[in-house]
Amino acid sequence: MDIKRIKIMFHINRPHLTYDILTILRNYDISVISMEVYSNVIYLKVPYISEDMIESIRRECEKVYGYDYMEEIDVMSFEEKDIELKGVLNLIGEGVIMLSSKGVVEYGNKIAFKHIENLEVGKYIFEFIDDVDLKNYIERKENNFMDKSIRNKNINISNYRFLLNVDRLYSEDGIFCGYLLTLKEINGDFSYDSLLTFEDIIGEDENFKRIVDIAKLYAYSDASILLTGESGTGKEMFARAIHSESNRASKPFVGINCAAIPEELLESELFGYEPGSFTGANKTGKRGIFETANGGTVFLDEIGEMNYHLQAKLLRVLQEKKIRPIGSDREISLDVRIISATNRNLEKLIEDGNFRMDLFYRLNIFRIEIPPLRNRVEDIPLLTQYFLNVLSHRYSKGNIQIDESARQRLNSYNWPGNIREMQNVLERAVVLSREGPITEEHITFDKTDSFDNLILNYEDLNSAVGTFEREFILKALRENKTIRATAKVLNVTHTLLLNRIKKYKIQDDEWRV
Repeated sequence: MDIKRIKIMFHINRPHLTYDILTILRNYDISVISMEVYSNVIYLKVPYISEDMIESIRRECEKVYGYDYMEEIDVMSFEEKDIELKGVLNLIGEGVIMLSSKGVVEYGNKIAFKHIENLEVGKYIFEFIDDVDLKNYIERKENNFMDKSIRNKNINISNYRFLLNVDRLYSEDGIFCGYLLTLKEINGDFSYDSLLTFEDIIGEDENFKRIVDIAKLYAYSDASILLTGESGTGKEMFARAIHSESNRASKPFVGINCAAIPEELLESELFGYEPGSFTGANKTGKRGIFETANGGTVFLDEIGEMNYHLQAKLLRVLQEKKIRPIGSDREISLDVRIISATNRNLEKLIEDGNFRMDLFYRLNIFRIEIPPLRNRVEDIPLLTQYFLNVLSHRYSKGNIQIDESARQRLNSYNWPGNIREMQNVLERAVVLSREGPITEEHITFDKTDSFDNLILNYEDLNSAVGTFEREFILKALRENKTIRATAKVLNVTHTLLLNRIKKYKIQDDEWRV
């Protein structure tokens, strides 16, 4: 049916204006599909009428006291607002769903429809999200103002994990009119935020489950925890899960990699500085991560790479619960829990005079040794399927199949790079398999067998040299696990190696967990 949309403006606001206009339409036997009325304007949506009839109606309207003008428009006011609202919501990187007061879906943005299979307007949200807390929350009486919202609840939808937030919506007059529901995916791209929990740590190996149980017990203490284990075993995941399980879960979790930042900058990152403290300093100064995380948790990754000078300052923080920013004469009281991690033998570093014994005992109140993947053989199939589910979502490939020969190849490998290497191997396999199942030939490990042939693909000398240097650095990083240790092996400065890594765009996930 063809539609006309008409806007009628008035230069005064008086009683019965709407009645006078509707009387004119009735005299012309014109039905009204919808209408919006404001103080000085009326919007009408009517069936198609000819230009001649519109002109006649205009002449009749001119006789109405207070009439200003009439014009045809493309969209009604509420339609324009609806278009603007949907446009804004579709730009948001989270799933957004608007519900009626009874929990019926009234609108969902593109992300919501992507995340929730078969989501449909007009149906109850419980048909798509099976969560007891959500159901209980929505089915409560409207005048119950306790628990006004759901905040950062971990839920599973189609094997993916999300943070669920739900808020009640009210009109300008305070009338309850529905709910706003948002979904933020928290593990769809191999990255984990501070809200990660122990439920996100996958493993059925008995020894591994025992370690997880111990970590949960340690979480409720405020004492320092030292996480040890090979690169790629998931030490940062444990740190974040411990934070989420602790009494500090509502406070910040701030992590820093002690090997990834040049020694001359690490101190300012940890403790902050006052304006003008040194050349190149920010004019307004900077808060350090200890101050930023006050009340929460500080995660010091690769603690074994911290230089001796900073170890002494860190010891003071642990002893006195205070920090002093660079260039400042003021002390800031702290309430933080420190979790540190290393893949190095700290006892050996102490023997060699490279790590302070007193700091070690402060950090090592609780210790958790995370086993390598080769010691969790029965978890390999479980992790394989988990990462394939993540990759199917990432590459929009549906259910990714893997044949038995490929599974056997994965199960028999010793995984020197642990979990991160498994992620890389499976991602390569997904890309190489195109639309078919993953077979043994798609499983390629991080070997250097073909390295000698790599530079032969380049005729240009500069390109060949650049390729050789990038692969040489990458091989050394994988073998030595940290930037500082790699720089020593390559006999270059830490800063030079960082510059080369930046130049060749070497990503952390190519060599590090």
